[in-house]
Amino acid sequence: MATNTYNDPAARPAGVLETTTSTLGGGSHTHRRISWAAIFGGVILAVAVQLLLSMLGAGIGLGTVDVNAGTTPDASSAGIGAGVWWVLSSMVALAFGGYAAAWLAGIELRWDGMLHGLITWGIATLLTIYLLTSAIGSVIGGGFSALGSVTSAAGSGVKDAAQPLAQAAGVSPDVLQQQAQAYLKPANPDPASMTPQDAQKEVASSLVTYAQGGANAAAAKERVIAIMAAQQHVSHDEAAKQFDDAQAKLKQTRDQAVQKAKNAADASAAAASKTAFAVFGDLLLGAIAAAIGGSLAVQRRVSVTQRVVR
Repeated sequence: MATNTYNDPAARPAGVLETTTSTLGGGSHTHRRISWAAIFGGVILAVAVQLLLSMLGAGIGLGTVDVNAGTTPDASSAGIGAGVWWVLSSMVALAFGGYAAAWLAGIELRWDGMLHGLITWGIATLLTIYLLTSAIGSVIGGGFSALGSVTSAAGSGVKDAAQPLAQAAGVSPDVLQQQAQAYLKPANPDPASMTPQDAQKEVASSLVTYAQGGANAAAAKERVIAIMAAQQHVSHDEAAKQFDDAQAKLKQTRDQAVQKAKNAADASAAAASKTAFAVFGDLLLGAIAAAIGGSLAVQRRVSVTQRVVR
């Protein structure tokens, strides 16, 4: 039966790695407590098996789609099936990876085998996340997009440079005409003499002042009511009632929009929480599977070694 001895850390010289010496019958062999080459092999096997099983699951899932026969699964059933298949395939792949890492390392201690499996799980998980969220393709696509934007901006710059200096500075004839009209416009025109276009502009400006509140809010409200009464040819009280009704509807619409935003935020938070717990469970099951795989490899190696010695 195999026995294991360890070097005393206090007596071990600096720079010497900790090793395990296994004595089997009349012979012995020494190896490191951790084998990165074996772990690398286990990671490759785990990722490859995961990819293989994922393709198998995709083939089975797509094979159930039959639009003509009307047997296409709904989104909920397809999502649940895909999630279950992903968890099971991950556990199988990581168990294979952990088993391979512990077996190739040649260790005969169950705890070391479990640690090899767990390290294999960790590296494989990080590699999978990197592959799923890799930004290499985005960087390449973004580079071509930026190049096109720079070229377009250069063309626009040449076009703008060819425009007259006055227009490039914003001093066009239309702008000068608008400024002249503003200079000749009275500060507080009579609502009855205003054109519909001027009335709309004045109402919009007054509503901004009213929404901001403060000392000028009451005057802005009265200004809007006066313009409404003059333009619609109604009394001041009726115009004031229309204004209050419009503000009430606006407040109700705004409150409904805020409530919908809150409900959407709550739903998003709940969905994110469920997703986080699901990912946590998947990772935990994968770690357990990898550790079990490493432990089984050690147990298998010890059994084979015992049979060989006998």
